[in-house]
Amino acid sequence: MVLEAGYPNTTGFRKVVKATILIKKKPGLSDEDFIQHYNHTHAQLAAPILEKHNCITYSLTYCLKRDRTIIADMLHGQSAGMLDYDAICMFVFRDYRDFARFMYDPASKALTPDHENFMVEDEMRMMVGDEYMVIDEGRRVG
Repeated sequence: MVLEAGYPNTTGFRKVVKATILIKKKPGLSDEDFIQHYNHTHAQLAAPILEKHNCITYSLTYCLKRDRTIIADMLHGQSAGMLDYDAICMFVFRDYRDFARFMYDPASKALTPDHENFMVEDEMRMMVGDEYMVIDEGRRVG
């Protein structure tokens, strides 16, 4: 099994393993409480475990009521086919070994019970792969 990042015989890929996880917030939780818990509790518990396994970046992107309202206004009420998720969590690792070590670390698994405080775990979806860069830091690269 090949555990290196990237696709053989290609250029333009970062040669990383990027895990993108779609998250739905817990019903009844306000947007403010969702952000507060995710940013300042869950993410802070996860950060040292990710660092231990050589995580390059860990980021959270939100798409909440405010964002959905802005997009609806921009598109004059037309549907943009927005996903029915409230956040995207992204981890970037050097290779699949580091990602697997994080995923199977008992400390990582110990984070799971916290999910019930802010998200719907059964609705979580994940995609993992490399990232092809077209524009980076404002400049075209691919």
